Amino acid sequence: MKPVRLKDLHIPQQVLQPMKTNSPLDQFMSTRGGFLPSTVYIVVGGAGSGKTSWAIDTLSKLQSQNPTKKCLYISGEQDEIDNYELSTFIPGLLELDTIYLAGVKNPQKLIEETLDQGWDMILMDSLDVVSGRIQTTTDLNSRQSLKWVMDLMFKHKRGNNPTNTYTTFLVIQQATKSGTFKGDSSIEFDTSGMLYIRRGHGTERHLEFSKNRRGESNVKLFYKLENGQMVYKVEEEEKTPVMEPKPNLLPTVILVSIVKKMIKKHLNQTLSTNESFILVKELEDRCKNLVK
Repeated sequence: MKPVRLKDLHIPQQVLQPMKTNSPLDQFMSTRGGFLPSTVYIVVGGAGSGKTSWAIDTLSKLQSQNPTKKCLYISGEQDEIDNYELSTFIPGLLELDTIYLAGVKNPQKLIEETLDQGWDMILMDSLDVVSGRIQTTTDLNSRQSLKWVMDLMFKHKRGNNPTNTYTTFLVIQQATKSGTFKGDSSIEFDTSGMLYIRRGHGTERHLEFSKNRRGESNVKLFYKLENGQMVYKVEEEEKTPVMEPKPNLLPTVILVSIVKKMIKKHLNQTLSTNESFILVKELEDRCKNLVK
């Protein structure tokens, strides 16, 4: 393989045109504001963290906001009945083009033929389950099955399909007990971003990239399910309170001495230290009230 120069490659400008959800998620995903073509994002989270619900809602938003784009949901875990129940919470699921792998005798062929139709955005749920179904229906072992799935994604990511579509992939993956993604390091090295979904107290959820080649990492975006879709909360910047300048007062001990001398000089009266102190404190209190 010979070295290449970017200027000699025929990369279309369309790979720099993001698909938008028209929500705060766009700026979170990339500096261009949205999901860029030819990217692969791994969505990581523990059981019950809400990975599937969030990903389906995201795919639904992309489809509704970009009606000329083609979006596909590959369901490796849930069958039609499971998803029908889920659609009662996320109605956008009803409108998504979906292929179900449960019970399919040749999922490898089904996936290959479907992806060749050319899709702008594909949600895969999940990497581990899809590669597992390939393993159980072919002669490939677990490592080879995972490689087959990854190679297929990168083939379509680069537009190597009959429609020359530079596909974006949103791929769900389980987290280990330690909280990191399940699989070897090549999954992280070869993909565009590792997006973690984490649970907080109650219904709180937030997204956070550990790596994002197209945008910022280690930034949190909070969200919750409301009225059948994910609603994002933009954290306002904490404003530094403006401190009022304090009056530049002399120390009380010095003022007591000054007051005693002034009373003696101008009024020819001698005040005790205690009397002078009481007078000074009264003057200080009045000055503070005037400054407020």
